[in-house]
Amino acid sequence: MFPYAPWLCWIIPIIGAVVTPLIGTIRRKSSSYLAVLSIGLSVCFAFSMIPDILAGQIDPLGIPWRYPELSVLIDPLSVLMACVISCIGFLVTVFSVAYMQEEPSLARFWFLIQLFIGGYLVIVLADNLLFMFIGWETVGICCTGLAAFWHKDPKRAHMGLKTFMVLRIADVLLLASILLIYAYSDPQTLNLTELAQNNTLIGELAKSGMLFITAFMFFGGAIGKAAQFPLQEWLPDALAASPSSFNALTECLAGPFLMARVLPIFHGARGYGDMVNFFLVMALVGALTAVISALIAMAQDNIFKVLSYGISSVIGYMMAAFGLAGLMADISFGYLAGTFLLTVDAFVSALLFLSAAYISYTVGSDNMHHMGGFKSRIAHRSMEVGALALAGIPPLSGFWCTNWIQTVALDFASEAGIFTHMILGYLIFALLIIGAGITAFYGLRMMGLVFRKESYKSDGKGIKKPPSLMPISLTATLVLTAFIDFLAILLIWPFNKFLLPMPFLGQLTFNNITEVLRYIIPSISTVLTCVAVALGGYPAYKIYIMHEADAGRLMEKYSFLKTAHRFLRNRFYIDAFYYKVASSARFFSQKIHNSLEYGLNLLNSFTASRFLSLARITHKYVETEGITKPQIMGFRKFLDTAYRGMAMLSQLAYPRLELGGLEGFNRLIAKTVTNLSEKFRKIQSGVLSYNILAVFAGFILLAILLLLFGGGF
Repeated sequence: MFPYAPWLCWIIPIIGAVVTPLIGTIRRKSSSYLAVLSIGLSVCFAFSMIPDILAGQIDPLGIPWRYPELSVLIDPLSVLMACVISCIGFLVTVFSVAYMQEEPSLARFWFLIQLFIGGYLVIVLADNLLFMFIGWETVGICCTGLAAFWHKDPKRAHMGLKTFMVLRIADVLLLASILLIYAYSDPQTLNLTELAQNNTLIGELAKSGMLFITAFMFFGGAIGKAAQFPLQEWLPDALAASPSSFNALTECLAGPFLMARVLPIFHGARGYGDMVNFFLVMALVGALTAVISALIAMAQDNIFKVLSYGISSVIGYMMAAFGLAGLMADISFGYLAGTFLLTVDAFVSALLFLSAAYISYTVGSDNMHHMGGFKSRIAHRSMEVGALALAGIPPLSGFWCTNWIQTVALDFASEAGIFTHMILGYLIFALLIIGAGITAFYGLRMMGLVFRKESYKSDGKGIKKPPSLMPISLTATLVLTAFIDFLAILLIWPFNKFLLPMPFLGQLTFNNITEVLRYIIPSISTVLTCVAVALGGYPAYKIYIMHEADAGRLMEKYSFLKTAHRFLRNRFYIDAFYYKVASSARFFSQKIHNSLEYGLNLLNSFTASRFLSLARITHKYVETEGITKPQIMGFRKFLDTAYRGMAMLSQLAYPRLELGGLEGFNRLIAKTVTNLSEKFRKIQSGVLSYNILAVFAGFILLAILLLLFGGGF
């Protein structure tokens, strides 16, 4: 690797973010070039670490200076994610140079983007939970800033505040969990490698009864950032309000990465009943999110909200995979399935969001109903590859990844020794199958609405020609994603081999591509996935692509469809519920203010009035009318009398005490010392022999004293 590559790949974007405001004031466009340069260098440093991983090297590297908390961990997972994040970040940056070229607040945008990428790289490279949390908070703050980027619009500013509040709730849970881990680890540490090797942590947490609480709060922090049920409502609003080019760099992938990082630590506690329940909760939350978010995406008109719910649904599959991995004796199948989907979906999501940003920029609208008739070969192909992969159409990556995770769910159900666990395993499998069918529906619906064959309309706005950098970066993203997407089944075995140095994997899960095919294809999940995709995709194909039926007329004809559409369009009323909770809290705070606060104000006023009355009485009888007992009228006269008395006392004390006492004593001491010195000088004759004789006598005296009193010295 390049010298200091693990640190420079995240330090350089952060330095670029710090310098950007200054560069932007000198020359506006220079901030864009600086961002491309800093993130491009980050890509080079990230990819330079791959040869070390291929050589089987795993190193926790201390920082070259004094702070061990800022050390990094170089292992296959961290290097892989660093390459993915920096690569996608570079493509998004090149795209954004053109997309944001007319934005007045360009320097602020590049400051947030570079800081976002630097913080994201800190998350994946940190070797301890404290350093990781610093990156975690940095990313969250940047996401909030981008959600409220156009803060002069009250609605967008509100979305920024909403994003901030939801993420802070999750972050508090994560921080509390990290503090508990530190408190119960022995020796106390937050180092990820040491925690994975520390067997006492889980035991101490289990003894205290805090094991499930600690793990659940850690997961709560992850699901907030990962936009999982019930905290998924911030993501669609945040991405719809932020600059659309940024959306391809969604921070929610940090959530599943975090669970992938700590999964080996928690997997060691699988023997405890609390941890079994925790992994079941994780898998069920992921499976429920996969279905709920996909259902909501079916009824949305804003293309970024559709894609936001789509990525939330896909992350649900990742969380389900990690939960299943924690439940099984062999962690490798679920762990590899979740991390492989995490890697592949990062590129698929980037392609979809960049395609949507390209189309939105061109037509001037985010509403899919305003995009009909829009024609662009590169946008069409990009959206097609991404949407079909998202929908799980074989042989694209979505089909293989979801099928793999569903097969893991079946494996768990078959090996579960408890009946309820077996039932829950089949329930998770069923939810994942249903989610695949719903995803096929909204994926094809999105394609049909955006590229339907009719005249273009977008609220009277004309089509805007995109700058040349936008199609160039979109083409590069398409080529890279298509390579990964179409060859996904062939990449599973090399992916397994790349992650093999991770200590908990032990040995290859798949020795060759044949074993991969033998594990995934013969499973019943393959058949059911194909059936679900067909059942979900066929109606969308007929309604939105072939136009053989009209969705509006169907809802008018069947009232239950209209009711279901209203329910899904209002997002299961989850968002409305949160606003209701917020308004209720505000109502009660006002009630408290009107009662308790008003009472406190009355008490303060009463206390103040009593003190004022006391002050008036004191002023009257002490200051004005005087102190009666000493027969002195007025407080000032009392002070004057006291001053005169002290002056008389000092005049009496000075000649007797100062001159006759202390001064006389000092003179006596000086006279005595002078007399003694005069007498002592007489014994100094200056004869050397007398001096040597005196030294010898002193030596004899010292020896006698040592013999007599040496034991007490």
